[in-house]
Amino acid sequence: MNPTLPAARQAFVAAISRDTSGTEVTRLVAVLDALIAWSVARPALLTLRAAEGRGDVIGFERVGSQAVFWSAQVTRGVGPKLEIRAPTARPLTAEERASALETLNAHSREVLVEGDRLRIGFGALKNAAALSAVLALMDRLLSGSGQTAGASPSEEAAASS
Repeated sequence: MNPTLPAARQAFVAAISRDTSGTEVTRLVAVLDALIAWSVARPALLTLRAAEGRGDVIGFERVGSQAVFWSAQVTRGVGPKLEIRAPTARPLTAEERASALETLNAHSREVLVEGDRLRIGFGALKNAAALSAVLALMDRLLSGSGQTAGASPSEEAAASS
């Protein structure tokens, strides 16, 4: 594990703890840990993004570039949110973007529309089905294949429930 990753995680957890307490912190940290575990399991593709001076932001970038793949930020009064970024070398197709929006909207109260950043709150990701669907989305986007063959995002979400 990258030696700065524990420090980045600790700073992010401290930021979560500013506005949240009790078992909710534990649940939100579990989401963070799942995102980190998913990322460090792909060392040939993702690496921790160097700290930018803010403890309430953590992210991973594509290896060999400085293109952020995902980042999470804690906003006071709102809590932590995950943002998935499109590949810079090849922007998402309309179909890939629609699939991403559908996946995120299927698991969040906040509805994203065309043009919005691909974001979802950690509160929504506490649900195992939501986390699984978003990690599957991230797998598809990271691999460059916008969608698993033959399955719509809503079918994938239903299968993971």
